[in-house]
Amino acid sequence: MPGRDFFDGTTKMTSSSEIGDAKTGESFRAIVEGLPEAVVVSTPEGLITYFNPAAEKLFGFAASEVVGNNVTMLVPRNSRRHADPLKWLTRWAAEPEHTQSRFLDLIGTTKAGHEMPVDVRVSETVLNGERRFLITVRDNTARREEQAAFKEAHLKASRILMIAEDGIVSADEDQKITFFNLKAEEIFRYRAEEVLGKPLDMLLPERYRAHHGDQVRGFGTGKIASQLMSQRGEVVGLRKNGEEFPLEATITKVSVGGHITYTAHLRDITERKAAQARLRESERRFRAVFDHAFEAIGLLSPDGTVLEINRAGRALTEGISSLEGLPLWELPWAGGEFATDDFARQRLKAAIAAAAKGETVRYTAEIKKGDEVHKIDLSLVPVKDESGKVIYIVPEGRDVTGQAF
Repeated sequence: MPGRDFFDGTTKMTSSSEIGDAKTGESFRAIVEGLPEAVVVSTPEGLITYFNPAAEKLFGFAASEVVGNNVTMLVPRNSRRHADPLKWLTRWAAEPEHTQSRFLDLIGTTKAGHEMPVDVRVSETVLNGERRFLITVRDNTARREEQAAFKEAHLKASRILMIAEDGIVSADEDQKITFFNLKAEEIFRYRAEEVLGKPLDMLLPERYRAHHGDQVRGFGTGKIASQLMSQRGEVVGLRKNGEEFPLEATITKVSVGGHITYTAHLRDITERKAAQARLRESERRFRAVFDHAFEAIGLLSPDGTVLEINRAGRALTEGISSLEGLPLWELPWAGGEFATDDFARQRLKAAIAAAAKGETVRYTAEIKKGDEVHKIDLSLVPVKDESGKVIYIVPEGRDVTGQAF
């Protein structure tokens, strides 16, 4: 093969290793020419002296077209990358590593003018008493595209997580903080740069830190991929100013390359707990008024079903222990026991139907208790939602027996 002086029967690979017979040289030629990886040999000045078949296939040039030319025809300088490829080859060949060869990341050009990213590995040797650069070239287009796609996906995910409504904090397997989004900054009052690389438990009150690390490691070695941290009890966070606050937290783990990353999704529930406390207090006050009122008071669904009834209302009934779930007109005190023509029952049903349409109804009903007939001032008041729909009816009865009207 013209111009391929890499193999002439007396190939000297390094100053300490010689192959001295033609048969061995031809065997070595067969091995190198059969490699699937592109191999180029050049002088220190960059003149190509050997170009194997894989290199011909990769670049589209025949060996005869490149041997004797400078390697820059394969990896030329361009407007996007001003570095001189030959200078990089020279520099890296002169600084070999003991454990692995050096790789360069360059842009190669094929005979057709197509550019492709290539990995270039270079080392210096001696062939036939002359210094040579041994250069292997790999097309890393697929790897570059994969890396670009991964980088873009990672960037998108990071941007989404950065502006998420939940506080998001990630930590490595040593429980050092690696990610701290904007909501986490707002919750804990730290800037991200103040916590990155710091222990995760700095965000917890001192009394929780002794066992927190073991709990996280236990989660890391377990089979569950995510869990609510509140399963072990209330989660409490610590702000930069020393203020403690309640948290709702979910922790997940992801293992990549044998290394675990923990990520916590956090919500400051201070306002929620305060609202719950206010609601409980409001409920207590309502119960105090509702259950201890002298008047009979209840709560009905729009169809007249009893949802709740207070003590005074229960005192007007007889023989039924459970009143909830029954229609109001079916209760003993609703007039069903003394009206043989069922007039009182039908009157009450009609009044409830009117209240369900949004009317406030008031009239005097009669309840028979033993031999006594009691007059009850009965009112039915509709309760509406924001759209004006009746959602409840509040019946109120006051005993007015003996009162003059």
